Amino acid sequence: MRKLNWCGWVPAVLAACSLAHAEEIGIGVLNGTAATEAAFRQAEPGTLAEEGKTWNFIKPAANAATTVSTLKTAAGVSTEASCAINPGYCASNGIFASGRNRDYLLMDSWAGIRGTENVVISRLPDSMAEYCHVEIYGDCNDSDRDMLYTVNGLTGTIQDRGTFSGAFQEGVNRLTLKYVPVTGGTITITGNGASQTRSAINAVRLTAPSPGIVTFTATPSEIMEDSTSGAVLSWKTWKCGAVTLSTRDGRDIPATTEDGTGSVTVKPDATTTYILSAACEDGTVSKEEVTVTVRKQEPEILLFESDKKRVAPGSDEKATLTWSTVKAESLALTANGAEIPITSTAGAGSVQVSPAETTQYTLTLTAADGTEKSKSLIISVLAENTPNVLVFLVDDMGWQDTSVPFYYKDGQPVVTELNAFYKTPSMERLAAQGMKFTNAYSCPLCSPGRTSLMTGKTSARHRVTNWTAVNAPTLNEYSGGLPHIRAPQWNMAGMSQQEIPLPRVLKDAGYRTITVGKAHFAPSNQLYSNPANLGFDVNIAGCSAGQPASYRGEDQFGSGNTHVPDLEEYYGTTAAEDRKRNFLTNALTLEMKKQIKAAVDENAPFFAYMTHYAVHQRHDQPDPNGDYDTYPSGTSFEPGVSIGGNLRNFGTLIGGMDKSLGDLMDYLKELGVANRTLVIFMSDNGGDAPIQQSYSGDIPWLEKISAVAPLRGRKGSRYEGGTRIPMIVGWAEVDSSSPIQQEYPIPQNSVNHDIVAIWDIYPTILNMLKLKVPVGHQVDGEDISPYFRGDSSFHRTQKIFQHFPHHHSYANFYSTCRKGDWKVIYNYMDQYAHTDLYSGNGYRTAGRFPWQLFNLKDDIGESNDLAQDPAQQERLMRMARSLIRELRQADAQYPVLTRNGQAVGTAYIRMPDFPDVDSDGDGVPDLVEDANGNGVIDPGETDPDDASSFVPIRQ
Repeated sequence: MRKLNWCGWVPAVLAACSLAHAEEIGIGVLNGTAATEAAFRQAEPGTLAEEGKTWNFIKPAANAATTVSTLKTAAGVSTEASCAINPGYCASNGIFASGRNRDYLLMDSWAGIRGTENVVISRLPDSMAEYCHVEIYGDCNDSDRDMLYTVNGLTGTIQDRGTFSGAFQEGVNRLTLKYVPVTGGTITITGNGASQTRSAINAVRLTAPSPGIVTFTATPSEIMEDSTSGAVLSWKTWKCGAVTLSTRDGRDIPATTEDGTGSVTVKPDATTTYILSAACEDGTVSKEEVTVTVRKQEPEILLFESDKKRVAPGSDEKATLTWSTVKAESLALTANGAEIPITSTAGAGSVQVSPAETTQYTLTLTAADGTEKSKSLIISVLAENTPNVLVFLVDDMGWQDTSVPFYYKDGQPVVTELNAFYKTPSMERLAAQGMKFTNAYSCPLCSPGRTSLMTGKTSARHRVTNWTAVNAPTLNEYSGGLPHIRAPQWNMAGMSQQEIPLPRVLKDAGYRTITVGKAHFAPSNQLYSNPANLGFDVNIAGCSAGQPASYRGEDQFGSGNTHVPDLEEYYGTTAAEDRKRNFLTNALTLEMKKQIKAAVDENAPFFAYMTHYAVHQRHDQPDPNGDYDTYPSGTSFEPGVSIGGNLRNFGTLIGGMDKSLGDLMDYLKELGVANRTLVIFMSDNGGDAPIQQSYSGDIPWLEKISAVAPLRGRKGSRYEGGTRIPMIVGWAEVDSSSPIQQEYPIPQNSVNHDIVAIWDIYPTILNMLKLKVPVGHQVDGEDISPYFRGDSSFHRTQKIFQHFPHHHSYANFYSTCRKGDWKVIYNYMDQYAHTDLYSGNGYRTAGRFPWQLFNLKDDIGESNDLAQDPAQQERLMRMARSLIRELRQADAQYPVLTRNGQAVGTAYIRMPDFPDVDSDGDGVPDLVEDANGNGVIDPGETDPDDASSFVPIRQ
């Protein structure tokens, strides 16, 4: 590798400059390792740490200022310069070892800076009094970190993607900033923002610059053809005289400089490179280049907008449509397909419209070559009493994490120990005002359930069947390292861009769409990592993270990949009142209040998606707004006994969440819109309370229950505790005089035991708002709004299925189907067991029975498996076929069988081996009609559930 000196990193045109005697100061960080200055001297020279060059070493401590005075130049000459470093973190990469050169030692230790943490180098020598070239070397023990540096106003980035391996690369472990302006003899270096990971400082090198061009820029650097304004070339020189400006093809452009600065406007017809040459006082010539790119102007609609998104019905209220285009041969405007006469001047114009109904306006541009481009917008016609919707979604809240009883036996509520432990008065209030669903379901994990809510589809259909990572990993990482089975090619990138999300439909209908809180729809580099792209007008705190780095404002809500963004207002102190206000759940609630008020002030109906990070882990940070210091009555502990640990903390998260619900309902009433605001309360998946694992030995009554008792399992599980959720629907304020409540008089304090699902919300909301599911958007959910009319004759289809072709902490590779009171589970791992995979022809059935069957009415805890009960064989066969057909209809993806890392087959579901079962009583066993046992009717097969499908062969 070339020697790294000044001539090695300036443009090639300066490479001939003689800078061998330029004054230079190098500063290296040493901390936390066995590496010492003595070891540095004993090691072989490197590319950066060259032979004969002196380095100054500083040994900082985290959160403490450290200063080294009398810095020496590379030539060993003492100066008055000093370096003070104030890092928030110090670490070592552990790469310096015997036999490695000095570069490795310099890149071994680093100090981390962010926010107000900094490095200050002051009293610089006279040769650096005005400008200084600065090299920053940064390499942290994180293999994937973007590090920003600001040096006296100039900025640059290092993208650290791996530990130093001997080579220095610009932008990878080195940042070079030329002609940094020196202020008062001082250079100040700061790093990433206060809420980000820290920027690493391993070493800094300052070099006295030679006379030359400080800056040469083009603004803008890209223009369109026929641009009338062109681009401005600007420059600044230091210790130089006259300048000349020319194009690369030799055309001269008049240019003058005054006090080292100058500018000129250029209007090139094609992409052009400009060369600035400056005569320096040391006799050299400095040159720099910039390129102005000229783009061909394609026919385009630059602007098409309305000054109003909605108008009142029957009001003759007018809206003004405005447009601007380029290279349009002709323009046409339609309203719901009917043409509207318009006139344009130079491709621009406007027209007033008075829609009598919600109308889509489309502007179509036709170019000279006949190509067309269109843009559309919608103006909604919405009555003043149009209902608002508040979806209140809690993260990882279980069916029993509340004082509201959802467990009923023989028609009566059963108040469990968990119900007695938790205190959720706001949920009780909503349940008293509306309808409680005891058999509501979501998906086993966060991202699948949230995607189902936004699309109206089961996870089998939308294929976000697992949680999405901040940075999408490989399939193997989602399969638990199992050597014989892995997940299919599911939508690891999150929700498909082909979907039409619920907020987009509502936004197009004139609703102000708001999301505050957790998103978790896609990894950080995907479109839907930003919920605004789903159709939300406002997104606060929603990103790719599935959990918060910290719930605390004084922690700035953490750092790194799971930092919660957009909440700088709540970066408070540790004072008690600050902690209450700035705890994440409360901060999000305050932000939602602001956005709801903005919608009400605008007289706009709103869809508010209050999606809390609570009560997801981390469970080591109690919510100061939740009171769980002592046990309440109703548990096996006497009231007043102190609670500690994560159980208390989790209880406070529940309490803070419940307070948020009450605060929002109160605020809706204060704003005068509670009587037309529908509140839908749900969790995104089964519960994950810190019960059973951490407390089974400490708290007697918890030894007997799970986190979601009496349900079996928890978040991720194939059992009811993994997918059954609390769900309550009601008006924020009951008002029989409200027109919308007269249409939907949700029975107060009512209990609904029918099966419903989170994917029912999409069609239900649209129907209640008199909107339609978009054409071409298939939904699995059913409109359950008849329940809210009090229609006792209505029942949603009493069937639901789940599909999880993945590895998870609590379950591996399963599909389930519930019909009425019965539930069947298929375990792919039992059908395709690891130890029995190989035979002469490859994979074979393992021999472990993969089916489970439960009667939830009699056995809600799923403890009595009836799958191999002879009396239930016919039921199991019917339910197995129902599950298989649901999966096929949804085009579900199945687990993949692997050998030596290669896919070798698909883990399809196999029917139970019950050769004597004849479900339809036609005299032909099911496995004769379904000869290949795959549960579907293939060509040449008949339906085992339909006696009329079998036609006997005549003798």
